[in-house]
Amino acid sequence: MLLLVVEGNKKETWQEREEYGGVPYHKRFMEMLELLRPEAKVEVAFPADSDTSLPSIDKLKAFDGVLWTGSSLYVNDPTQAVQRQLTFAEDIFKSGVPFYGSCWGLQIAAVVAGGKVDACKKGRELGIADPIELTGEGIRYPCFKGRKDKFNALCIHLDEVVRLPVNSRILARNEHSEIQAMAIQYRNSEFFGVQYHPEFLISDIVFIIRYMSETLIDEGLFKSEKEIEDFIAKLEKQSDLPESVIDYTAHTQEIKYWLEHVLKT
Repeated sequence: MLLLVVEGNKKETWQEREEYGGVPYHKRFMEMLELLRPEAKVEVAFPADSDTSLPSIDKLKAFDGVLWTGSSLYVNDPTQAVQRQLTFAEDIFKSGVPFYGSCWGLQIAAVVAGGKVDACKKGRELGIADPIELTGEGIRYPCFKGRKDKFNALCIHLDEVVRLPVNSRILARNEHSEIQAMAIQYRNSEFFGVQYHPEFLISDIVFIIRYMSETLIDEGLFKSEKEIEDFIAKLEKQSDLPESVIDYTAHTQEIKYWLEHVLKT
């Protein structure tokens, strides 16, 4: 079994965060896959960096699945780091390999397939997402077979999908964003992705909040550093958090079932 993880951040970004104690997104995915599929061989691609080579369409066909991480970039920015990722996503769709994305990965896939992404009308969603509810399509979708009622998930996003691509389905929504999960049929591949971060640990959100504290205060999500530390203390205490966030097996289940779905095992 061969899987490809695609890092959505530029090298300078994920390395800087790692120096401050954060876990780079591709490494978090690799740790998660070691838990979910210990037998799998995992490779990593870095399309945001122009000095790295990427698998060709023919080489992509050797993979059993591609998983795309989050990112601090914005898909509508006309930068090389973004354009190179859009081009690589197009190649993945052409290759026919099954395709999954968290947050940024969802936005990249949606734009490539003809959809539109824009800033969230309600601002940034951060920490624990508002309760997420499956649509009728989502209830029937194999990657959500473990979800019965509304559930919570760890999240951070400032943008969201605002126009669906052709041949796509909304699978989940919440009060903050109309599209919290979707499936897309495009070119030769089926894509499944979510706007939240099933792969995250609570410690990932704690790091991000501390790392972005000035920005979050400027945006009005928090009034002060003390309010941030109080919120972090609540996250770290965990006693008042929903089970769907505390239990990592439950939190990652969409990816677990996606792997089962695409690998047929």
